[in-house]
Amino acid sequence: MPMFREVENRGIPCHLFGYILDAEENSGFFENQDIYFSALGDGAAELEIPVAPMHYNSMEIVHGGVLAGLLDSAMGMALLTKNKAGVTTSMSIHYLKSAKKGDVLRAKATVVRNGRTMVYCEAKIFNQREEVLAIGQGAFLVQIDDFVQVYAAKLRAQDVQEQ
Repeated sequence: MPMFREVENRGIPCHLFGYILDAEENSGFFENQDIYFSALGDGAAELEIPVAPMHYNSMEIVHGGVLAGLLDSAMGMALLTKNKAGVTTSMSIHYLKSAKKGDVLRAKATVVRNGRTMVYCEAKIFNQREEVLAIGQGAFLVQIDDFVQVYAAKLRAQDVQEQ
């Protein structure tokens, strides 16, 4: 995944930071929607989308599904910063304002409750004028409770297969 701008590490371990970026580099969804990381911190993630015609609905404003995908992705990345990976079990969204041609969307997500099996997050999407466009909350069922260990094992297995 090409970088829209340099990704800021806001205090998570370097190996976790690198593994998160590497894991999502090959994400078809991120590439398809043109989603970029801007910052990762402990229990926090910021993602951006520079709006393009592929994001428009028939009224030439950004489709609500793009905003939903960005909220879900940002909350999922906030979960990864806690060294956990999971699946979305529920998500609610409040759409407040439409996004338009020329906007750069920025989602800011935080973990609000980091449980053993369930993690709860919230996120907001802003435009470049700092107007709030959407607010979301999500619940995530933890599938991997040590992302670094699992991802490192995956990379080692790939190295063995390539040799």
